[in-house]
Amino acid sequence: MKGEDGTEKLVDFIKAWRELKLWHLQFNIINRETLIKAQEDPDAYRSLLVRVAGYSAYFCELSKDLQDDIISRTEHTAV
Repeated sequence: MKGEDGTEKLVDFIKAWRELKLWHLQFNIINRETLIKAQEDPDAYRSLLVRVAGYSAYFCELSKDLQDDIISRTEHTAV
């Protein structure tokens, strides 16, 4: 979502979502590297909140499988 072009794409995405009258839209605005660092050093990232699936949770309190799933979802960064 870098630059003005990325911002425009995000706005268009949200507008399309609204026009489809869909109910839920959630974003994790964090990069993959930060999440990996949080896995490696959880004490330094105790306050890191992420959106899971309809709820927010502290990343370091999630199971490794769920952490890995969230990390894999952040890899789609080119928009």
